[in-house]
Amino acid sequence: MEKLVLVHLSDIHFTGSSGNVHDVDQNVRDELLRDATELTTKLGAATSVLVTGDIAFSGRKEEYQHASAWLRKVCDAVGCEEQQVSVVPGNHDVDRRLAGGVITKILHQSIRALAGPAIDSKLREYFSDTQSASALLAPLAEYNVFAQPYGCEISAKAPYWQRDLHLACGTTIRMRGICSAYVSNAEDDKGKMVLGTAYAGVQRENGVLHLTLCHHPPEWFLDQDPVEDHLKSKVHIQLFGHKHAQRVDVINDRVRLVAGAMHPERREPAWVPTYNVLEIERRDEEHIGLRLYQRRWHQPETRFVAEYDPNSGMEYREFKWPGFPRRRPVAASPQQAPSAAVAQVARPVPAPVEVPATPAVDANPSAEDHKQRLTFRFLRLPTLDRYQIALTLGLMREGDDALPPSTVFLEVFQRAVEAQRLAELWDETEQRHDDRAPFNPFRNSQVGE
Repeated sequence: MEKLVLVHLSDIHFTGSSGNVHDVDQNVRDELLRDATELTTKLGAATSVLVTGDIAFSGRKEEYQHASAWLRKVCDAVGCEEQQVSVVPGNHDVDRRLAGGVITKILHQSIRALAGPAIDSKLREYFSDTQSASALLAPLAEYNVFAQPYGCEISAKAPYWQRDLHLACGTTIRMRGICSAYVSNAEDDKGKMVLGTAYAGVQRENGVLHLTLCHHPPEWFLDQDPVEDHLKSKVHIQLFGHKHAQRVDVINDRVRLVAGAMHPERREPAWVPTYNVLEIERRDEEHIGLRLYQRRWHQPETRFVAEYDPNSGMEYREFKWPGFPRRRPVAASPQQAPSAAVAQVARPVPAPVEVPATPAVDANPSAEDHKQRLTFRFLRLPTLDRYQIALTLGLMREGDDALPPSTVFLEVFQRAVEAQRLAELWDETEQRHDDRAPFNPFRNSQVGE
């Protein structure tokens, strides 16, 4: 059966002291790794790890460093390549010190005073103005540094991110990460958050199943009604966080999943850590199905256990959608191995998860997969190494010194694409990593022109 396996986490709430000897949540994290390893051994290696916000606790750099290190462990545990992590920000990912700045606060107030189409007009106006956009996005600066290697940063030009995952049968799972934290500060409350209708407006397309990630559920939005219309009519799988309680609703045959929190506040009356695993696969010639495995913390046994479906008694809930006819898969050439995505979804019996010493790199040149890996590995290097690579390849330009590093190195990467120098960038990047790739996929065919 062709399938994708997605590990869904939310509200992981890393603090500056996470991981020290006083951290009472360390055991919860360790047990999640054990449980996720066992589940993905049974289902097959994870295709992606999805985090629906509140990665940090107060939007600070050291909190994201702890989160990044732990997500690396999650990927190792579930057999997922690290660049396949996908994240969106939540209200705890906002630096409240910057959100309370005079200009940012005025912008927030002006947006929250509006209703209907005026909200979208104001967002378009502010994101089209350099100074206004900078003030709105400043509280998410550290989130963006963390999210950029994953390709999930939020900017005025790209207020949401989108990426495709493919089943071998030809169906595309189109993921969109939408941000509910543009207008987030100390005055957050239900009905005061803003999403933006255009950013939730996915496009119908034959053979495409839509999946969205967002931190706040729709009832928290000032622009709830138009956003709901898009979600309920077109998005098959809607992932949310924030509420610290698992919940599954089916609306217009669409599945809305509120994840619960991996790290809820221990003083909460109903403290129960949770996470989910989604298995998406073809059911028959016309249907794509979802099996949802909900996992919750069992305090007496201090481990994660299955949340059983009350109707079927199974350890998963099952859903399926018609209108996805099977397409003829594209066969790999005899000289090439099948792509990583096809290899994961095509195997009839999943092998036990083993983390290789050197991460596998697909021998079949796939532009987006290889560019995504190279982007991740390049942006994860220390700043000095990235500058040295840019200088070695002659990719620096006059005026770059005035730009923030997060902007400079995206420009450097794009210049390498335009100059057809990704093979050289790959070599320079890999030689600075201990776990070097066994070969350069750009060496024989320049990808990404």
